[in-house]
Order: sequence, then C-alpha cells, then structure tokens
Amino acid sequence: MLKPQQLSELREQVLDIAQSLVRVKSYSGDEGAVIEIITGWMNTLGYEDMRLDECGNVIGKLASGQPGPVVLYDAHVDTVPALDESEWTYPPFSGEIADDRIWGRGSTDMKGPLAAALVGLAAAKIDGTLNGTVFLSASVGEEHIEGVALEPVVKHYSPDLVVICEPTANRLATAQRGRAEIEVLVHGKSAHASNPDVGVNAFRNMSRLLVELDKLEPPTDAQLGAGILEPTTVISSPYPNVSVVPFLCSARYDRRLLVSEGTDEVLAPIQAVIDRMSAEDPQFKATANILPGKFTCYTGHVLEQETLAPAWRMEIDHHFVKAAQGALHDAELSHYSFCTNGSYSLGRAGIPTLGYGPGYEYHAHIVDEYLELAQLFGALEGYYALAGMEG
Repeated sequence: MLKPQQLSELREQVLDIAQSLVRVKSYSGDEGAVIEIITGWMNTLGYEDMRLDECGNVIGKLASGQPGPVVLYDAHVDTVPALDESEWTYPPFSGEIADDRIWGRGSTDMKGPLAAALVGLAAAKIDGTLNGTVFLSASVGEEHIEGVALEPVVKHYSPDLVVICEPTANRLATAQRGRAEIEVLVHGKSAHASNPDVGVNAFRNMSRLLVELDKLEPPTDAQLGAGILEPTTVISSPYPNVSVVPFLCSARYDRRLLVSEGTDEVLAPIQAVIDRMSAEDPQFKATANILPGKFTCYTGHVLEQETLAPAWRMEIDHHFVKAAQGALHDAELSHYSFCTNGSYSLGRAGIPTLGYGPGYEYHAHIVDEYLELAQLFGALEGYYALAGMEG
C-alpha cells in the first residue's frame, strides 16, 4: 500500500505528466511529438527496453525478475480534433487545473489514464510489489482505426493479459461493443432537373431507403445493449450541382456490434431491405458494404483493414477477472459502450482483455473535455494495485 507522503508525491507527478501530454496536440497521424515526451517520461520513471515500432507506438517494460503474468497495458495517445476552440471554457491544449479537474482535449480520452498508468505501474516496480512482467504501450491511430496499430505490439510481446486504459470510471470493464462503418450506395439515372421523369433520382430513393432502415429492429445483448445502426453522412452526386438529378447517393452508417457479430450479421438485414425494395420497384438499385479502412501512421507506415472492429467479452469467472477484482478491492464490473483497441487483443487475437481507467465515456470527444482529479488519483492507486495481481 502506498504511504501518504509517497502518494502525495506520485499525485504531483501524475498531474505534471498529464498536463505535459494534454498540452501537445496529437491528432491521429500526427502523434510524434507526444510520443517523444512519453519516451522521456518512461526514461525518468525507470522503464526499460523501450521500443519504438513501425507504427510509432512506444512500449516500455517493467520486470519483477520473478515468475508471473505478462501483462500489456495500452493507452492510445491520439485524440479527435478540438473544433471551434472559442467554445471551450479553457483552451483545449492548456491542461488547466481548475475545479478539481484537469481540462483539455485528451484529458479523459486518454492522456490522463496514460499518466496514471505510467506512474502507478512504475511505483509498483520501485516498491517491489510488481508481479511478473508489465509492458506499457502508448499507441497511435486508435481514433481512426481501432485495434489495428495494437496488432504488432501484441504479436511482438505475446501477453497473457491486455488491460485497456480507456475510461471506466475506475470500474473493471469485462466487455465492449464493436463498431463497423457501412456504406450504402443508391444508383439512379442523371437528368436535367426540369425533366426529372426521364431520370431516376438517387437522392429520393436514398430517402426512401433511410426511412426503411430506420424501421429495423436492432439486435440486443443483456450486457452490451443494442447493436444500433445510425446514419452519419449522406452525399449525393454530383455534388454540388445545379439543375441535375443525382445519379448516385451514398450514406454512411455507424453500426455498433455485439459479441460474435461479423460482416454477414451486419449486412444481411440491410441487404434484405434493399432486396425487398428492388422487388417492389425495378428502378431501385442499391448496394451495401463494409468500408475499407486505411491509416497512415506518423512514421509513414500504412495500416489497412476493413472498418469492422469486433465486440468482445470476458466471462466473469475467468481467473484474470477474479485476480483484477481482488487487486482492486472488489471493483464494480462494467463494460464499454464505445470501441477500443480491445477489438484486436480479444476480438481478433483471443487474448484475455480487461478495461480499467479513470473518467467517464461521455466526457470523451466533447467540448470542454475534462478529467476529475479524484478519478485520476484513484486510477494511480488502481494501476499500482493491478501491477501486483496474481496470474
């Protein structure tokens, strides 16, 4: 257990690190500057065998020298943009401390959690309470293409357990919804807008399709909730245009996945609607597919994978769940509603995965993003405790 004076010093260090990270803009594909700062902190904190991989992830090691589990902790360092900075109470890259919170883009998602993990895990090594071997990955590109940049890390280190440091309000997440990006294309026939009858208006047919897709009943899971299908973008072609009946219209959907759902389960209900509408109207033509994903890392390395990140779940009687709960003094079990890098570690690679981190999901990606200091300091102690869990 951390002593009061030691805990006070560690809290100050966590704040210093969190502020230093929030103050650096690190949008997806431009994380090099913040990775350099994290590398410096890892050196200061005593991490060993630091490695910068082809994606630009930096990974540090802490080893007890005794047998035990190999645990990989992962925190992504990229953030979504801070749009319209004039709307923020504090500048989004200030790292301001006010009202018992640290403010700024990435404070919750997820530079604050990374700072707590950096310090908490290192303190366990110094105190001799670390069990087995720990690797901490500061990873890139998660906001753009979840899980893909973590793949080379997992393959290189072959961990027994992965801990995702995304915010859980310091509860223990044992499951996560996945995510797919779907493109629906409606094909029409171009014509002058003054003579629409000689064409087929793809935009109008898309409007009909949107209404029908809204009627689909989403699958549900007792723990994860609904596998929602939400339209996010609609664009007609040509765009912009004057006096032209659109010959093509595209819509993008965000589909939240439940455990064991893949491409077939995602597309089949949409295709059934398209088939029905095509049978009713020979001029209605549409297709649906999972969008390909491509991300260029700041190192220049290119990652490609379809934009389908699987859901995952750990059984609550799994020995790592019980071990983590014991270390965290019977922490409440929870799950993620959003998508994380766990979509690779457990969703694709089948490696036991848990989530633990400070802050709340609904504070991610918002104007005036902040992280409560009580959450941040609680996670510091939580990571310290997790480092000593039995495997």
